[in-house]
Amino acid sequence: MKKVQKTRLRSTTSPRRPPPLHQGTLDEALARLGLGDAPTKRMFGGLCYYVANRPFAILLGEDLALKLPAEQLRTGCACGDGRVFNPGGGDFLMREYLALSDQALMDEERVEAYVLASHRFIGGQGTEEGGLAYDDLLKGRDGLYGKGRVKS
Repeated sequence: MKKVQKTRLRSTTSPRRPPPLHQGTLDEALARLGLGDAPTKRMFGGLCYYVANRPFAILLGEDLALKLPAEQLRTGCACGDGRVFNPGGGDFLMREYLALSDQALMDEERVEAYVLASHRFIGGQGTEEGGLAYDDLLKGRDGLYGKGRVKS
């Protein structure tokens, strides 16, 4: 008698996690800017986009947050394009990230400007305004906290 091997079928009715709210907006901006496919990883209950193995954008809940140089972050907050990213509410803020406002999200040009600035900043290309690049910030941290620090 021949043994019949049972094949386990995956349920086609299992719930699938819907894409994050502004994933299409971010993907379309990256495509229009010619920045190609950015690798993604699920993190913090959301989706992180990477350049040079570092996160530059986070999609979480209703937020699209982009990591920006401090000056551009302050300017974005001041002109109403967003707020400092507060992913879980409470006191925790991700001070380097601007969560885009609904008003900014409706303007393709503004979305593209912020996406490009974040991608360049984290990718080590600096900013058009001549601001600090992400690597400059790391070098500064090393100087403050690294082995080269002189103890008194």
